[in-house]
Amino acid sequence: MQSLNHKQQAEQEAIRLAVEKAAALDDWPARCARLGLPDPATTGGAIRLTVLGATLELRAPEFRAVAIGVGKPPKPADRLLALHYLLGELPLAPAGEWITFREFPGGRFYWNPFLARSVNPLVACIGNDLDLLRERLRRFAATVTPLADGGLHATIRALGVIELRLAYRPGDDEFPPSAELLYDARARRLLCAEDAVALAGRFCIGLL
Repeated sequence: MQSLNHKQQAEQEAIRLAVEKAAALDDWPARCARLGLPDPATTGGAIRLTVLGATLELRAPEFRAVAIGVGKPPKPADRLLALHYLLGELPLAPAGEWITFREFPGGRFYWNPFLARSVNPLVACIGNDLDLLRERLRRFAATVTPLADGGLHATIRALGVIELRLAYRPGDDEFPPSAELLYDARARRLLCAEDAVALAGRFCIGLL
């Protein structure tokens, strides 16, 4: 069996701790309602939520993740994101507000790693090819809106009720292409900065 590297070991430990915390809770119907998720009584006892376009089901007490309609298990990172969402601080903020990564606790400190793991690789790959970007955004069932300056907005259901919005602008003779990610402000109570980086990275790398 191949040994785990340091990152994988840390991820597995984070999952173990999250499962322990989740297993200690017994108010899942009420918690799911407050998180904007279906009542487990309507899904055969499973907790069901969206993670980057896939529908995951988790069941107490092990909280193993199954991707509905997919023939392979979800990535450990997606299971961890789902667990952290389920354990997030309540109540949620009102819908309709958007924030940048800098507005997460520690977001300013992690700004450069955030860019390196998300929008920088995306811009390097897509460049000015917005047709390619639109095609790949279909992987996430994105809602795409053109911008007056020739760019586009794309919004996806990223995690539970949390949405991500990508603003992408092609370059010209004066400025290079650019991208910006905005988070549903409710994410700030549910995710730490590292989770927010992971979510953005999974989205952007999924467009390459």
